[in-house]
Amino acid sequence: MNRETLMGRFHARLSLDLLVCLAACANGLVARVIEDLRGPSPSLLLGLSPFELLAAALAARAITQGKAADFAPARVSLAHGLAALSMLAPSAAGAWIVLFAFSAWRAPHARGMERAGLLVFAGLGLAQAWAAVGFKLISGPLLALDAALAAAALDLLGLSTRLVGNVVEVTGGHAIVVLVTCATLHRLPLALVAALALAAPASARRCAMVCVLAGAGYCALNLVRLTLMGLSPDHYAFMHEGAGASLYDAAQTILVFLVAGRKPVEGRAP
Repeated sequence: MNRETLMGRFHARLSLDLLVCLAACANGLVARVIEDLRGPSPSLLLGLSPFELLAAALAARAITQGKAADFAPARVSLAHGLAALSMLAPSAAGAWIVLFAFSAWRAPHARGMERAGLLVFAGLGLAQAWAAVGFKLISGPLLALDAALAAAALDLLGLSTRLVGNVVEVTGGHAIVVLVTCATLHRLPLALVAALALAAPASARRCAMVCVLAGAGYCALNLVRLTLMGLSPDHYAFMHEGAGASLYDAAQTILVFLVAGRKPVEGRAP
């Protein structure tokens, strides 16, 4: 290994931008991890989404690769200090806002893969802030929209439904309530960020195509899930808590890899 490669790796480890971004991610996720660990049966990913881990890992890798070709010494700026101070508050939403603001501010000053990594972090912060704060501010009509689409799909299947806000009542006494965690637009931005992280570096046209395909596929999958949940109590249990829920999560992940042109078996997934 030559001297320049060693210097590149050394400076990559000193990337203050990456440290701030990773600290913001940790601050945003730690409460969920603790909550999952305190539960009766902790999940495999400790309550985290594969999309979150995928986007953060790929963004960190891109920044590291970009810094390996940059031998400029690390410099502490006022923005680094303000970002670090703002994360002292135990607020997940605040951490995601800091991640978005800091990464979006630093990205124009970076180049190549480092800029791509910062942009992915900015997208991750924005998607998480939307899920934590933005969506909840206007959740009423968005939940009602999901319910209306599910009711229309059930009607097409020959079932009689009655729609009351975000509640779909099916003939026979069965009903489903579309909550925030079931909403299409709640986690859709996060899926788009993960797909873009996998596709990067890519042209603007390619990024737009990835977003369109990932968005359409994600919306279709969630509609299928809601429709199946509305067929009967057994279908609901299968899709909400049974093996169907795991199959749905796997289908989402495979979708993201497919539209990005990557294969999960290549070790890109967390």
